[in-house]
Amino acid sequence: MRCLNIGRILVGGLVGLLGGLAMNLYAGGSGLNTVVVINQSRTNSIELGNYFCERRQVPPENVLRINWSGANTAWTSAEFQTVLLDPLLTMLAARQLTSQIGYVVLAMDIPFQTVYGSTVNSTTAALFYGLKNTSGSEGAEVRNSYAGSEQDFHQARPVSAPGASFLTTMLTAGSLAQAKRLVDQGVNSDGTFPTQTVVLAKSPDWLRNLRYLAFDHALFNTRLSPAKGYSITRTNAALPGESNLLGLQTGLVNFSLPPNVFVPGAMADSMTSFGGVIFGANDHTTLLAFIHAGAAGSYGTVSEPLTAVDKFPSPQNYFYQSRGFTLAECYYQSLAIPYQGLIVGEPLAAPWRQLATGSWMDVVSNATLSGTAQLRVSFSAADAGHPLQQIDLFVDGKFLRTLTNLPPQPGNVLNLNLRNQSLSYVVPANATLASVASNLTTLLNLPANTNATQTAAAVNGDRITLRSLAPKRPAAPGALGVTTTAPADTLAVAANNGSPSWAGSSIGTASSRTTFLTASRPVPLDSTVRGMRSFTLNGPIPVGGWLRIVVTPTNGVPIALAVTNSSASGTLVTLATELVNLINATPALQGGDGLVVEDLTPAYLSSVGFNLFARSPGWKAAALRVAVTGSGGLVINPAAETSLAGNLSNLQPRNHLYITAGAGELGATFPLDTTALPDGDHELTAVAYEGSHVRTQTRTTVPVRIQNSPLRATLTRLDLPDAAPAAGTYHLQVTANTNNVSAIKLFSTGGLLNTISNQVTATFNVSGSNLGVGLHPFYALVETTAGKQYRTATSWVRLVAGP
Repeated sequence: MRCLNIGRILVGGLVGLLGGLAMNLYAGGSGLNTVVVINQSRTNSIELGNYFCERRQVPPENVLRINWSGANTAWTSAEFQTVLLDPLLTMLAARQLTSQIGYVVLAMDIPFQTVYGSTVNSTTAALFYGLKNTSGSEGAEVRNSYAGSEQDFHQARPVSAPGASFLTTMLTAGSLAQAKRLVDQGVNSDGTFPTQTVVLAKSPDWLRNLRYLAFDHALFNTRLSPAKGYSITRTNAALPGESNLLGLQTGLVNFSLPPNVFVPGAMADSMTSFGGVIFGANDHTTLLAFIHAGAAGSYGTVSEPLTAVDKFPSPQNYFYQSRGFTLAECYYQSLAIPYQGLIVGEPLAAPWRQLATGSWMDVVSNATLSGTAQLRVSFSAADAGHPLQQIDLFVDGKFLRTLTNLPPQPGNVLNLNLRNQSLSYVVPANATLASVASNLTTLLNLPANTNATQTAAAVNGDRITLRSLAPKRPAAPGALGVTTTAPADTLAVAANNGSPSWAGSSIGTASSRTTFLTASRPVPLDSTVRGMRSFTLNGPIPVGGWLRIVVTPTNGVPIALAVTNSSASGTLVTLATELVNLINATPALQGGDGLVVEDLTPAYLSSVGFNLFARSPGWKAAALRVAVTGSGGLVINPAAETSLAGNLSNLQPRNHLYITAGAGELGATFPLDTTALPDGDHELTAVAYEGSHVRTQTRTTVPVRIQNSPLRATLTRLDLPDAAPAAGTYHLQVTANTNNVSAIKLFSTGGLLNTISNQVTATFNVSGSNLGVGLHPFYALVETTAGKQYRTATSWVRLVAGP
């Protein structure tokens, strides 16, 4: 196995203690953590749900069957509660899945709108953070605290959720075939590290292109992403001309896309009022246009959102994708107010996830276990930047216990050296990744430290953003190299003068080092963003009214330009247009130290806005001064002379720090009390989690047979071949080797099918149409009057369409 310098930890005796504890499951997302909701009244829903279960290896008990014979457009809040929410919560509790499930998938032909009073919610958002009634005003109850958190969802569920909360998406499309392709576009993307480009499109529709103001922040963060090679760009075109895209954000009422614009894993959406009204009357192009063009996920609002940018995904969702978060995590983290928003997509798609490797040791496939079996499992991290923190054990798809968990170790020390100012932070007891990142940020932002380092810090979950406050910071070192004397798990980068690495961790007073601090770049990354300042003008423009701008470039020589209204029909819009054209045509402002006016947006005849941009990128070019004035009656904001550094945080050099925990080699040797499980056939699955808030899962499974008693049973398919028509009725027989049988239970997709009591041999009738087209497992559980149980081997059958 690979040996990484971030440490090797094999846990032995500790597991015996942990095995008795009820620990929460921290899930990065897989079929183990997903419930699939199937509408039993619609064959397409059944087949699509089965297809998703097969592709994502969803355990059969993670399927919920509901019955909804109404339209696939809307239902009332009472119907949502009775048909979907209450059965979901009841199922989770009955099957002991409450702490295991973080995702819910709705398999087509389920209403996408839920009407609550006078408010139309999306059904996916209702399962995410509850129904919202905004008949009055939108307050804190509609905001999503999970947005921008970059935290493990299980630890950061939205505080405005009245109860359970799930990362919910809908699988649907214009046809069943297109919906299956949507599933494929998600599953096929995992860990592919695509080099295709995400396009952030600033369309000419000024009512719908408002997200462009957030483009630069997302671009800057993605340049710093640990995912080297993630490609993202911005354009002023409404739609990109090219295909083969990893993503697209735009803002248009109507558009068309060819079938294969997007590669697997792509997220794409448009800011328009009714993009989420996917079925029924609608004069807006819906999100299904992106799905049919190959996107793995899309978003649209199901009722009028007005021009509220917070109700649409921030372009940050692409940065989250570059970190390795799943599609559902990316979307919900990028939505500040999602109650009107429908997410259609394959929720687990993660093109940039970093999988570890793992295997069971000393136990072979189908080995027979009895009594207390000593088992061993071992995992290796993908690289030093993705240590492994936790291993959980699942039996037959159900969480059993946590085998080991390596949180930040008390006494570990995080070390920083910024502008020759050394800072150290000692990890306290009961620390988490989030608390360490938050406390280190607080330390960095103490006035004395900020003054000394000329650096400001901001925290998002396990990530810290560093911004240089020094416009004339020292140039980057001429030669950078890895310091061979520093621990290899640190970012051991130093200048050619041999100075120590500036960001890293040490063991401190702890017994082992499980806490790590890494930086995205050896030096802060310079901005490629142009300085910007937004202006708004309001008021009347009579004949003789005027507008004037004075621009003082960095050379200190002012340039004054003015326009005057000479027409009785003139408006503020026409006069502002004249000023904009004059500014953009003035040669003295067209050099690298000049400026340009963009985004002239008339709200009304007496109101107008525009943006002034520096012609060169970076903080220095934004230092030029601008003053806009006008005739009496005009209200101009900003009223005083100002720079173009209105987007200062995007102009300052930037770097990222990441807090991780765990080890490069993580294993567990543990006792499994097989007497607590039914005799018979089982699957043991060990799941290792990345030691960051991304929590990427790596799993390894081994089939075993448990035998602690003479009890045996067999399951026989009497007339059900390996492949059979879904329209048929079939018979399965279960026979035990004892007369003391109290019950025989038959299970398949969706859990328990039927129970026959007090018979040694039981014959079950199975309706193929109830299970639907797809791949299905069959197994039985025999129970005796003495309390013994036996689980038969699982037999797989594919039900197909047609005779």
